[in-house]
Amino acid sequence: MYQFTNPHPQGKLVGDCVKRACCLASEINYHDIAIMLNRYRETSKTSNFNSPKNWKMFVENVLLGIDTGNMQYANEGHRYLVRDYAKTCRSKAILQTAKHLVAVNGKGDYLDTWNSGEKSIYKVYKLPSYEVIINHIKTTYPKLCKGLSLEKQKIRFCL
Repeated sequence: MYQFTNPHPQGKLVGDCVKRACCLASEINYHDIAIMLNRYRETSKTSNFNSPKNWKMFVENVLLGIDTGNMQYANEGHRYLVRDYAKTCRSKAILQTAKHLVAVNGKGDYLDTWNSGEKSIYKVYKLPSYEVIINHIKTTYPKLCKGLSLEKQKIRFCL
């Protein structure tokens, strides 16, 4: 089920699906995700936080996202749609679609600022719990999270 969710600190509706999906799936607050994505560019050697190479490396290495492989035709030869996959997904995940990322909460919902349920999924990155991610970041990437709170995101479901 679609849940309007906007973690942007000022409630702005902007093209920030990379930050939004990482924030909502990991539960790390938006501010810290934004800073870490920008800092991670040094590791990925990219110029933009939302370049595919940067966000994919960040999701896999920092957020411990497990790439479940190509999902384009994994559903008996048919494409999985965001809305259909979210219904059965029982873990937090980031879904990659054409030029967009969507968060899934593991409770049958996809979280976004617009109803992206009809988009076809290319890849799924399943994430562990908030606690596992935070422990990993603090021990493996201390420079990446220096000065950040890494507090849980307060999720707002309405405008």
